[in-house]
Amino acid sequence: MSAFTETYNIHTHSFYCGHGSGTIAEYVREAEDKGLQLLGFSEHCPFPDNFLHRSRMDYSMMESYERDVRVQQKEAGIQILLGYECDYFPRYEGYLRKLKESGRVDYLVTGTHFIERSDGTRVSPFSSILTLDEIYRYRDQFIGALESGLFDYAAHPDLFMAGSSAWDEVHKSVAREIIGEAVRLSIPLEINGNGMLKRQAPDRFCYPFGPFWTLAARMGASVILSTDAHSTANLTLTKARLEVFAHQHGVTLVRPCVSAGGQLKWSGAGE
Repeated sequence: MSAFTETYNIHTHSFYCGHGSGTIAEYVREAEDKGLQLLGFSEHCPFPDNFLHRSRMDYSMMESYERDVRVQQKEAGIQILLGYECDYFPRYEGYLRKLKESGRVDYLVTGTHFIERSDGTRVSPFSSILTLDEIYRYRDQFIGALESGLFDYAAHPDLFMAGSSAWDEVHKSVAREIIGEAVRLSIPLEINGNGMLKRQAPDRFCYPFGPFWTLAARMGASVILSTDAHSTANLTLTKARLEVFAHQHGVTLVRPCVSAGGQLKWSGAGE
């Protein structure tokens, strides 16, 4: 008997991402062994010019990745979805829109991993404590992604808190704006299990950040849980903890399901 009850994971990275391990087939076998019923692959989406190439597959590998997932869709005993996790930059919106409308993918998820500063340099919440300007830029990039209409859900929206212990009016205001826009657009927000493996301090995760999710619950956000696995060993490692965290913070969970046309949709909220 599994220690978790949510039998899906739609934020999954394999060796294709360049900083993960495990083949697509190995992940499917692990998912089947652990009782998952729906597995979504969401490799970091490369750009045609290989922008951000150090943290994602080469653009030339997309065809191989998509072929591997499609093979498993035909052969696996569980539902398999093909997706990409995309950083949103307005200059690449046309490329991402073409990808979404191509029929090649089942879903797109957005996650803000890199913030562009005014001088053209970039900073990541994973490696730096954000300045005030960078926090606002994170907000603007994240909300821009939500408003683009390209994405089915938004990953780790509380990542701007990863290096900070502050929960002041600035951080609260940014959180309210992000959550409010997701609620307005009916886009689920993701509580992410990968940050549970990266301790910020003995008494808190790097992310998810509890006060953010308490606020999300109060504001009526729809929430999903995903482990953001980068190895088969971690595919279900944090699932039970994610469920405990979600219930502790009172969020409204929705669940991914697959439409007759094979597209990602949501069930749970308001049913």
